[in-house]
Amino acid sequence: MPYFSYISMLHLYESLGWWRRSSETKRVHFAEEWNEYHHLLIMESLGGDQKWFDRFLAQHAAVFYYWILIGLWALSPSLAYNFSELIEAHAVDTYGEFVDANEELLKSLPAAKIARQYYTGADLYFFDEFQVSVRRGERRPEIKNLYDVFANIRDDEKEHVATMAACQDRNVIVSSPRTEIITAATIAAALASQRYFGSDAGQEAAADLAERAGLVQFLERFPIFGTGLEFLTDAIEALLRSLPFPL
Repeated sequence: MPYFSYISMLHLYESLGWWRRSSETKRVHFAEEWNEYHHLLIMESLGGDQKWFDRFLAQHAAVFYYWILIGLWALSPSLAYNFSELIEAHAVDTYGEFVDANEELLKSLPAAKIARQYYTGADLYFFDEFQVSVRRGERRPEIKNLYDVFANIRDDEKEHVATMAACQDRNVIVSSPRTEIITAATIAAALASQRYFGSDAGQEAAADLAERAGLVQFLERFPIFGTGLEFLTDAIEALLRSLPFPL
């Protein structure tokens, strides 16, 4: 689900002419979406979609999650990728605990047919596309039982974590300069106003948000911004103090 949100935003930005260097990123995201789609098919083949309430909850949660990520990516691609990294890391832990706690039982159960087709099929192009921690074509899963299925799903989630981390790398072109500069200016304005009106708590909260969003590191790449977010904050605060009327 998260990767479809990112692909949607990349298509939108390309259509508006804001960002034209995202073909590689879209390809990786589609491969990740294809992987998550097969995780869903595996869960459905095991009976995960039998109850009406489960289907209702999952479908509506997916729509909600889609728009949440659209909003996060519009605010800051770095923030959205960081959020997905945390979600995927939680998935790794969850699947890992499940596999470890049920190893004997899972090894006694047959693998789902769709899992065999996906992991051991002749065409593994999309499977290879999102592998970050290993070289292309190096990972070739063996699916003998249900334990192997869930162990590989866990390993898939590890690759998603690595991919999301790579998308936040300052050496990888995956952030939208226009959007993040606007976001940085907004946070800087909040910092300046909080400083001007003497609210330490609000200032610390805004600074923490900027750090989490990766905006401080982003701005430091541009010499015009001097020391990054502090430069913008000082400039906006000076503007506030120069107004001919008190605020």
